[in-house]
Amino acid sequence: MKSFSHTNILLIAMLGLVTISGSFSAGKFVSGQQTLDIKTPGGNEAFGGEKKGTVELVPKEHTVNIVANISTPPKEGKVFEGWLADVGGSGYQLSLGEFSKNGTLDYMATMVNPYTYTQFLVTEEPFEDADPNAASVVAGAKLVSPFGQ
Repeated sequence: MKSFSHTNILLIAMLGLVTISGSFSAGKFVSGQQTLDIKTPGGNEAFGGEKKGTVELVPKEHTVNIVANISTPPKEGKVFEGWLADVGGSGYQLSLGEFSKNGTLDYMATMVNPYTYTQFLVTEEPFEDADPNAASVVAGAKLVSPFGQ
């Protein structure tokens, strides 16, 4: 039978702690990542209508990457704009910018607390709109935990 010295046992224990702490860190990152359907308003939910696309949110510490795709084009002379909204809280809406002509939005930013937002919204805005406020919401998705805190 092979015997282990105190040094070997301590080293094995330390490696176990490193592995455990790495697992918790990775688990936290994965739990924040989510891919959601973007739907029109309707049904019993805020966004229970027809599916119009998807949004993927990937938070990592204070950085958030958001990639959204919408399958239908906006009306003539209009553009789609993406937003994060704190509905039921402060009411604040953060513009993520305009969707490209091919229907994609790719947004990355450093945020103090991205988890305060509760919804991803899509509005249809006039082309070259000078008004910084959101127009009527045409589609969106309710964000799930850890968002909405």
